[in-house]
Amino acid sequence: MRDQLKWLEELQKHDAKIKELSEALGSIPAKINATLDDLVRVESLLSQERVQLEEARKYLAEQRGLLASEGEQITSAKQKLSQSKNPREANAAQREIDHTREMSHSREGEIKKLVEAVGAKEKVLNERSAEVQELRNSVEKDRGASSSKMAGVQDELSKLEGQRAGLASNLKADVLKRYAVIRNKKGNAVAPVRAGACTACNMNLPPQLYNTLRRGISIESCPYCHRILYAAELLADPDGAPATT
Repeated sequence: MRDQLKWLEELQKHDAKIKELSEALGSIPAKINATLDDLVRVESLLSQERVQLEEARKYLAEQRGLLASEGEQITSAKQKLSQSKNPREANAAQREIDHTREMSHSREGEIKKLVEAVGAKEKVLNERSAEVQELRNSVEKDRGASSSKMAGVQDELSKLEGQRAGLASNLKADVLKRYAVIRNKKGNAVAPVRAGACTACNMNLPPQLYNTLRRGISIESCPYCHRILYAAELLADPDGAPATT
């Protein structure tokens, strides 16, 4: 039974490593997806800001068009003033000139503010566009590195799974089934015994059971946590000789 216990110990080591690599393999896409989500979010925000900038530019163009129209209106009113035939027509033309000039002056101030706002927004967007491009480049680089890393982990995982199949073939069918059932329930199915105690649950074992384990003549379980037990010194013996009671 010593060989069976040794194979069980090795099988558990492989299963632990396989689990570790499988979890690592699953975490790699999760990390890159989180980075991609960040990229999508900042790109969406940048797109919204670009829409806002375009709307501001259109509004600025409209205001400049209205200012030009008001300039033409003032010119036309001046012509009316010069061609007025009576005080009523002259007063009307002058009121139109004064009112339009007042509107133009107010609009010029608004246009000045708009030009400054648009310029500042363009500067910020240029900076943010550069930052987003850097993030995009970083994401692409990370995706490439992640793909290579996943391929390496997958290769190692495949090798371990092949080795596991070889280890499992050395075990008796009933022993392997027993191991699988315990492993599915508890994770680790095999535990060494040191100083008379199960290292999985830290409970002291009955002396008779401990002596049986030291002889390595049967597959025994912990009466408390039900894991398969083996005497640590038994498998550590390079000559394979059972320890004496």
